[in-house]
Amino acid sequence: MRTFEYRLRPSKAQEQALMTTLIASRTMYNACLEELITHYKETGTYMHLYEQDKRHGKAAHPDLPAVVVDTTLKRLHRSFTNFFQGRKNGHKAGFPRFKGANTWNTIQFRDAANCLDNGRFKAPQQCGGRIRVIIHRPLEGKFKFARIVLRPSGWYLQCVCETTPLPLPQKENAVGLDMGIRSLVADSDGQIIDNPRHAKKTAKRLAKAQKRLAKCKKGSRRRTKAKQKVARIHEHIANQRKDTLHKASRYYVDDYQTIAIEDLHVSNLVRNHRLAFAIADASWGMFRRYLEAKAESAARQVIAVRPHYTSQKCSACGEYVEKSLSVRTHVCPCCGYLADRDENAARNILQRGLQVLARTGPSSREREGPEQSGESPLPLKREATGL
Repeated sequence: MRTFEYRLRPSKAQEQALMTTLIASRTMYNACLEELITHYKETGTYMHLYEQDKRHGKAAHPDLPAVVVDTTLKRLHRSFTNFFQGRKNGHKAGFPRFKGANTWNTIQFRDAANCLDNGRFKAPQQCGGRIRVIIHRPLEGKFKFARIVLRPSGWYLQCVCETTPLPLPQKENAVGLDMGIRSLVADSDGQIIDNPRHAKKTAKRLAKAQKRLAKCKKGSRRRTKAKQKVARIHEHIANQRKDTLHKASRYYVDDYQTIAIEDLHVSNLVRNHRLAFAIADASWGMFRRYLEAKAESAARQVIAVRPHYTSQKCSACGEYVEKSLSVRTHVCPCCGYLADRDENAARNILQRGLQVLARTGPSSREREGPEQSGESPLPLKREATGL
């Protein structure tokens, strides 16, 4: 599945219609969630989607198109399915929540294969009718569904299409990637992608906008404008971060056949309050998702290996050299190998990835098991995972 996003340019009347539909769909979602909870308390059973759909027709929601009613109900029941499935699999899954005005920003449509026509999006009449859209690239694949998204910078159209993979020419090379804070990525070939630190660079501008927002009176027009300014800054930081990660992941997928990365548990790493902001700004988890998605489409292999002792172990002779976080150069006293700390870690990651590949064979994604990492004479707390 691939999502194509386009900028919408609605008129003021169309924008008002979209906002009215968005608010009405959120109200319906919350009412249906309350209905499901009440039904379970009274009967002890879960109300099925089609049973609830019979109660919510055109008479119950005259201000909503029928397609929006259907997709809103499906979104609600999908959240319950994810909740029950997650609990069944032993994952920590939260119960579906009531949606506030700041957490509901999407209107979803289905069966809109011919939605784009001469630079216009053919929405239902209650949603504004034909809305002007900037088509900067054509759609690819089989159209599945569309959704309109409200962001601080305006309205966007997302078209989700089912595309066929486009394998790249096979190569015989491999690379190991060490993700960090000082540098975003350091690979086993000695190349380094600098960490732009987008959130840190914009922190002063964001703090100034937030301070101005805090001084505004609640309910005033000045507060609404100041709140919009803060939201635009957050969106700008997110767009910068996504652009950097997309370019970095595309570079490695295009140039290497096998890519070995660390199987980092970012949710555990951000518990360190001193490094949480920097780790979140680097977005290692997002980089991995982008890398795996691009590799799957391009017929590349991404192998996730255990990160333990990758910085302490010498990639040349295998000796463990204890070092603190402040030591950025690896110097092996046994073989005399000298290298940057991150490059040495990337070489160890590549070696582990090739070992996993030799055991399991080629695959789009492999994960190293806990019993395959081995032990080290050094205590685990000495390892600076991913830094």
